[in-house]
Amino acid sequence: MSTLSVAAVLLASGLYCASVLAESPPSAESPATEANQAAIQAAPRAPLIERTILNAQAIQFSSDAEQLISLSTPTEHFSALFLPANVGVARGLVILLPGTGETFDWPMTIGPLRRKLPNAGWHTLSLNLPEPPAAALTANQLIAEPVAEQIVIQPPAPLETPAETALEDEVEPETEVPEPVDEPIEEPAEEETAPPLDDDANNPEPLAPEPLPLPVPDYPERISNFIDAAIAYAASLNAPEVILLGHREGAHWALAYQSQHNSAVPIRTVLIAAHSDTAIEESFENLINASVHPIADFYYKNPANNDREALQRLNASRRAQLQQYQQIGLSAESGVQSIDQELLFRRVKGWLNKPQKPE
Repeated sequence: MSTLSVAAVLLASGLYCASVLAESPPSAESPATEANQAAIQAAPRAPLIERTILNAQAIQFSSDAEQLISLSTPTEHFSALFLPANVGVARGLVILLPGTGETFDWPMTIGPLRRKLPNAGWHTLSLNLPEPPAAALTANQLIAEPVAEQIVIQPPAPLETPAETALEDEVEPETEVPEPVDEPIEEPAEEETAPPLDDDANNPEPLAPEPLPLPVPDYPERISNFIDAAIAYAASLNAPEVILLGHREGAHWALAYQSQHNSAVPIRTVLIAAHSDTAIEESFENLINASVHPIADFYYKNPANNDREALQRLNASRRAQLQQYQQIGLSAESGVQSIDQELLFRRVKGWLNKPQKPE
């Protein structure tokens, strides 16, 4: 009987605990947690900084900070890396255009060439090209001084027209004043005079609205404006010649600019591992047909690197009878970056420093 009593007591206590738990109110933390999550989701996210701004900020913390300069277009500022030629009289300025997803100090092609070419007698100016519209940005924000890309260009303020005012220096004609007659002086009654109305206080001038930033043009026009600014910088240096050197998609932009713009300074174009950019309507073949300036087309001899496209560019130059188009095949990359970049530099330097035939 004792065993049955113990079992009954345990069963009764278990049922009581279960009933108490079932009747207990829900936890008060659940609504608060849901409210916090809703607030977090509703809070606006800070916009991600563009890759071009992060690139310029990273240079500020590097040993190349003194090479960072700011150039301007009619609607925006942008950064560039400048190195002067290590000779008394420079041969000219080489403007380097990196490919899509590359920086203006990219370790392949762009960075090594911009550092090596000054020893061959050339200034170098590597441009921080704008971000393509459809590119995804995933970089984290860095804290640094504002760079050129973060400075907004305001439209010119309108000239203020002076308000029309009455002339105060007009003199009334003199009139004869009769002599005063002695009359009893009567003290005038004190009259309450109202203070003069302050027109400026009652009618304040409306504040002029702050001018809005100028609209940013579309992507191809921005690239063209960047190159315009770089060529203007070359003119400020009195550079006798300008070289547009583009890597991958940058080669397409360099050739498009050279074929579509006339410059007072002689321009030659260097294409390295050229790759088409979908933002440019004209193909390499059409641009080569329209070109009248010297072009050096460096490509790597590797079927995986579009040998077919290199042949198409060569055939386009033959159809256009472009005598100053030269295609230079490079051996496949050895896998040792320093050796590959040194060989590329020597080939580019040889073409740049070779006497050119008159156009």
